[in-house]
Parts: sequence; C-alpha cells; structure tokens
Amino acid sequence: MALRRRYSLSTPIFVFYLALVIANTGCGSSSGTVPPAKTLTSISVGPSSASIAVGATQQFTATGTYSDHSTADITSTASWTATPASVATTSSSGLATGMTAGATAVAASLSGVSGSASLTVTASASGGANVVMWHFDAQRTGLNPNESLLSPPTVTPQNFGKLFTQLLDGYEYGQPLLVSNLTVNGSVHNVVFAATENDSAYAFDSDNYNNGTPLWKVSLLQSGETPMTDGPIQPVQGITSTPVIDLTSNTVYVVSAQVLTATGVSTFRLNALDITTGAQKFGGPVTIQASVPGTNSDSVNGIVYLNTSCVQRAALLLANGTVYIGFGGCHSGWLLAYNAQTLAQTGVFNMSPNLNGEGQYASAGGVWMGGGGPAADENGNIYVTTGNGPWDGQTAWGDSVMKFSNNGQLQLLDYFTPDDYHFMNCHDADLASGGLLLIPGSSEALAAGKTGKLYLVSTSNLGQEQANDAGATQTVPGVLSTWGFDPYSASCTDSQGTWTTDVNSYEFFSTASYFNGSVYVGITPTATVIPAGIVQFQYSGTLMPNLDSSPAMQLGSNGTTAFISANGTANGVLWIIDHGQPLQNQNPNGAAPTAATLRAYDADNLANELYNSGINAGDAPGYGIKFTSPIVANGKVYIATGHDLVTAPNPQGELNVYGSK
Repeated sequence: MALRRRYSLSTPIFVFYLALVIANTGCGSSSGTVPPAKTLTSISVGPSSASIAVGATQQFTATGTYSDHSTADITSTASWTATPASVATTSSSGLATGMTAGATAVAASLSGVSGSASLTVTASASGGANVVMWHFDAQRTGLNPNESLLSPPTVTPQNFGKLFTQLLDGYEYGQPLLVSNLTVNGSVHNVVFAATENDSAYAFDSDNYNNGTPLWKVSLLQSGETPMTDGPIQPVQGITSTPVIDLTSNTVYVVSAQVLTATGVSTFRLNALDITTGAQKFGGPVTIQASVPGTNSDSVNGIVYLNTSCVQRAALLLANGTVYIGFGGCHSGWLLAYNAQTLAQTGVFNMSPNLNGEGQYASAGGVWMGGGGPAADENGNIYVTTGNGPWDGQTAWGDSVMKFSNNGQLQLLDYFTPDDYHFMNCHDADLASGGLLLIPGSSEALAAGKTGKLYLVSTSNLGQEQANDAGATQTVPGVLSTWGFDPYSASCTDSQGTWTTDVNSYEFFSTASYFNGSVYVGITPTATVIPAGIVQFQYSGTLMPNLDSSPAMQLGSNGTTAFISANGTANGVLWIIDHGQPLQNQNPNGAAPTAATLRAYDADNLANELYNSGINAGDAPGYGIKFTSPIVANGKVYIATGHDLVTAPNPQGELNVYGSK
C-alpha cells in the first residue's frame, strides 16, 4: 500500500512534466516556432578572373551561399550579364563570348543578390574582329575599336581602294556581318555574310574574291514560294533587315518575307541558320504571328493581327538569350521577342491597338528606326524609337522612345515622348526615321527624327511627355545653328486640330555613332543649302557642337549612318556611304539613281576627307541603297549597293570590298 501511495502521489508531478514537454515541443498546438527559411546571402562567380580572345568563350559558374551556411550551384537559375556588354555577351547558362578587346565584369544575379568576376578580352592571334550585329554592338555605337590596319595615314586614294565585288541575286537592304577565324568546309576563313531581298543568305570569304563563289548560299524560300512582289520595296521584298549572329551557338537569325504562289498568302518567318553551313537550326524556321486585343481599323472581332502590310526593316537584336524583331510601315507598329534557342515567342507589344494614325500613311508607332534596330543597355533592358502616330500614354505610343524589360516579355518600363508629338503625327515627322544610340559610360540615350531635333534622355528616367520636353536631359533644336541654319516654324492640320512646331531644313534617317567622347550624327537635307553631311558633338553629360564634314549629302539620299574604325582611342576613321540618289529614292525632283560613294574622314578632324570612291574610276561601287551603312573589320570595308536598276529583269546587288592595295 505504501508503494501504491508513493506512486499515486507522484502522478500530478508526471502530468505537469508531460505538459511542459508538450508546451516546449509545440505538439498539438499552432503556437510553436517554425525554423526560418534559408535565404540567399551571397553569390560567388568562378573563375574569379579569366582572359579570352575575341570570338572565344569562357564558361562561368555561380555558387550561392545561404543563411544556414549551405551552398548550391545556381549557374542555371541565375541571370547573367556582362558590363560593358560591348566587350562580351553572356548566355543564360553563364557562357561568355568575347566581342571586342577590353575588360568587362561578368555578373550573376538571383533574388536581389549578385556576384561578379572579371573577364579580359584580347584581340585574336590574327587580329580578327567580329561584326555580329547592326552598328557593331547592342548599344549601337557603330565603333570597331580593334582596327589596327586602317588609320588616317594609310587611307588615301593612292593606297586604298576597291579590291573586289561579289554579285548577289538581289539587293541587300541590311548591313553585312562578319566573323573572323571561322571554320567552314574544313578551312578557317574570315567570313562576311549578306542577305538579299530575293530571300537568299550568303557566306563569302571576306578577304578573297574566289571567283565569286560563296562558301555557302541558301535560299530561305520553300516549295512554291517567291519573295513578295506587292510590298513597298521593289521589285521583290524578302530579307530587308540586318540579321544578327550569336557566336555562342554559331547561329545567324534572319527574318524573311515570302508568298505562297498558289494561294497568294504571304508570311514572315524567323530563320536560325548555322553560320558554318547555312542549315536551319533549332527546329526552324518558324512562322511569325502576333495578335493583341484592339479596336483600331485593322481589328477583326476585337483582335489586331500582325500582317505583311508591315515591313520588317529594323535590324534584329540579340540580348538576354532573346531575338527582338521590330515592324513598321503599317497601321500599327510591333515589337516581338523570341527565345533564341527554342524559337518560341516570348513577348508581343503593339504600339497602338486602339487608335488610328493620321495622314497619307495612317501609321501608328512603327518600329523601323531608319534601318537601325532596338538597343540594349548593360542590364539587358531594351530600347526602341517609334514612328508617327497617336499618343495617349496608355495604349498609343507614336513618336516615342520606349524602354522594355530585360526578361523577353516586353513589359513597358518607361518612355519619352516629345512635346510636339501632335505635329509629328500630323506631318509624318517620324521619330523612328532615326535609330537610337546608348552612349557608352553613361546613362544617356540619343534619338533623332525628321524634325531635325536631337533628344538626349536618361535611361534611368526617360522623362515621359512634358511641356517643352522638360523630361529630357537635353534637346538640341537645330544641329547647324552654329553655322547659321536655324529652325523655322511649321504647321500641320489634321482631324484633331492645327499643330505648330519648329523644324529644320534637314532630317535624320540615321543612328548616331560614338568615339573618344564624341557623338557623330548624319544629316539628310531637305534643302540644297545645307552644307554638312556629318556633325560632331563633344559629349560630357550634354552635347556641344564641334565639327562638321563636307560635302553635303544630296536631297533624297535617305540615311547617313557612320561607322568608325579605331585602334583603341587612336587612329579613328569615320566611314559613311553617300547614297547619292539611291534606288527608290524620295527626291522631290524625281532624280535618277546614281552610284553611291564611300567616304572616309579623320574622326578627329572631319574637315579632313581622307578618301572617297569617286576619285579613282575603278573604285566606284553600285547604286546607293537608302539607309544602308558600311562595316569595317580586319583592314577592309564592306558596303552593300545595287548592281542594276529596279527596272532591270531580276536586278542584282553588290557586296563591295575595299582595302589597302
């Protein structure tokens, strides 16, 4: 009994102890403490430093460290960037490709945490350069800083001139591209690429004529198809824009237009070609289609569809593993995004799904950019300019600079719209007649259009639409005011009212270029008195006019986009194509087309013309093609011109190659 009493007396103590255990463990209760989830605290990128040649690749990896001190490989889930992007590009898996000689930081970011490594890119053993996109890089600087063979002393009529011409089966409206030290058919070549309105793509040895035989040539037409014949580009319209090359995968992306003869149905296609063979890749090509809800005059049952009344003139951009494609020349402009590896569409943006444009073309925000293309900043954000059209700051985005997200989904982040957008819409005074330059080492973008004004805007805050363009960093109302050519007042009346603004006796159908702290812009005159072709500005946060080039461009020349070659910061040579009277020109006097002229200037002294192809008869290229621009690499200059007039049967194009003789 005593034993029972002792056991009985201890029961309350046991119950109390059990209650304490339950309380401390949280069993049977929702008030227990849950261990905090681990969070990412740092990222290490390896190797911490690396050096590669231009065109070579370096695989980087990212390791994440978490709050519980654990680590994990996050290479495939992190976002990768290279700053500056002009020196190297990065894939979504951390593979960096050297683009130009220089230093860059390769960064991996995830959940707001980032880490970086240093990458040095050196010139390849043969000194080879790559020109893989329009105007050289994603910032659209138009600068090849790795040119050691051509300099102001070596570019003279006595020792420089046309070396040879490759004939093409149609006009090349885009810019040639070039890859050095590429193995094709078992041999290493420097390769220049061309694409024609006849829907053909070519690869030539860039240094040798080779009896006019390409390394490869492919037609992008399928059975029963021809290029379009009812478009604004005559006599046929096929590949109009400048393609883009991904050196990481050795792929060139090309947009073609074609019509199935049996049905008369025309389409756009995105092609991904192996740059060593011309063969289609990634399951391509894919038919380009796009639609958005809308009520403009093109809408069908509340849907606006992309159609081939549009022209795919804007150069392609490859950034963030995504191919960006702009369309204009139709009732509303489009910007599309496609995954570079799967060719799946990832983003669609229409510039005016609800409102119609005014005037002869009734356009609304076309993305054509004077043959230039979308630009990308060091964070991968995408920028375009749009053509004339309505603007309401909600769904209509005519005559604007627009900034989109870097995730391929085309989320609109910011915009700038000139205060005189009403006049621009009424008067067909596109902002998108010119392209966009992202000025290196700054957060500024430079745009210009048909009113002859320059707009310098901050990429961190584009400035939106404000009275007197107060949101812009700087507006230059006239680039030749120093020379006595001031803007003048002009008015236009449409269904919304009468609009007045200042315009100039010249327009911009070009993209500015950058070298050594200077910005260079090309002029298309609308009056014979305009004395300049290129105007140079000193840039130090704002623009200050400096020098101009002569002779002036001709009326109707439509586009003077400069390309600059240099050896680092020395020996800068500025190159332009003087289109003269180009094929399908817009000269109000109806002048007949003339041969183009390749011109070279000392980039530090534009008054010093070093060379022009009109001096020696054997140097003359073909007919000018509006909006085209030259490229320079490995001691040679490449331009696209027309071999025959538009009225000739099956007119051919030319790829003209210049260099030291």
